[in-house]
Amino acid sequence: MKSLKIVSIFILSLFVFTITSCDDEPLEGEFVTDDGGSGVTCVEATQSLATASATYGTTATDDVSYSVVCNAYAVALQNMIDACGDDTGAIQTLLESLGCPAISDDCTTAQTATTNAETAYNADTTNTTLCTAYKAALQNEITECGDADGSLQTMIDGLNCTSTAESDYWPRAIGNSWTYNTFNSVIETYTITGMETIDGTEYFAFDQLYGYPSWIRKSGPNYYLRAQFSGDIAGIGFTATPFIINMIKDDAIIGETWESDVTYTINYDAAGVPDTEVNALYSFEMKERDITRTVSGENYSNVIHIELVTTAPGQSITSQYYYAKDVGMIDYEHPDGTNTLLEYTLN
Repeated sequence: MKSLKIVSIFILSLFVFTITSCDDEPLEGEFVTDDGGSGVTCVEATQSLATASATYGTTATDDVSYSVVCNAYAVALQNMIDACGDDTGAIQTLLESLGCPAISDDCTTAQTATTNAETAYNADTTNTTLCTAYKAALQNEITECGDADGSLQTMIDGLNCTSTAESDYWPRAIGNSWTYNTFNSVIETYTITGMETIDGTEYFAFDQLYGYPSWIRKSGPNYYLRAQFSGDIAGIGFTATPFIINMIKDDAIIGETWESDVTYTINYDAAGVPDTEVNALYSFEMKERDITRTVSGENYSNVIHIELVTTAPGQSITSQYYYAKDVGMIDYEHPDGTNTLLEYTLN
């Protein structure tokens, strides 16, 4: 079996070399989509076969993945025949010599279960139960079918089933509001008023946040704030283009850092005043986790402390943010003053 695999890979390598060395010159035989066959072009079939062959060549016959890998290789060979032709019959001979074992019913069942679990999870990625079920289905598929290329394990590693709406440091729902005692003892309330799709991505929209239009969304452990500020300088009004910052990474360990490097353009109302492009670096660090903090006489537990250093041309500002789990931001310390949470409403 080992010698057969070596020969098949050698033959394939010669065939792939022939195709890739021809640049754009057509091969003998069909080089376009075969409507009655695989539905792929010869180039696509060649690329898929190269990948399938590489995996097949490194998978031992006693590997739990072998039946799946071998059958995938067989499909790739058939697609090559359908899309590119096989004038010499060499690929057909190779295909017939494989003798792949049938994929076990247990593997097929596991693959179906994974597909169903993925569909359910994608419909509600904030649901802890669905996330856990999807992860378990992927792990079961590895057990039953193997994971020769590591793609299933990569999907498992990318799932974070603890950072969901049930454990949230900036809860997002229409009607949620937070009232703060802000700089200069001014009381302000920030409310999520609706949802907006921006550049194909859904955000929760605030009525305002510190006086400016703002939007927020969450993806995995990351909370992205989209902001747009405006004002005036010496009586000249200005508006900046929107920019996005990864404000929170709620699975970060103490000492872990992350950054948002943004560029925005400031447009001025006055004629003759040129636009200004600004590059700013927002550098975050998780300073503390699961601490208790008292704000406005209220004790909050499960608090994370994030430090932000904002660097822009000619200035660097350090701020401290405190977020309580299932509450939101409870305290914000800035060189100009402090914002403290007075009350909040969550839906």
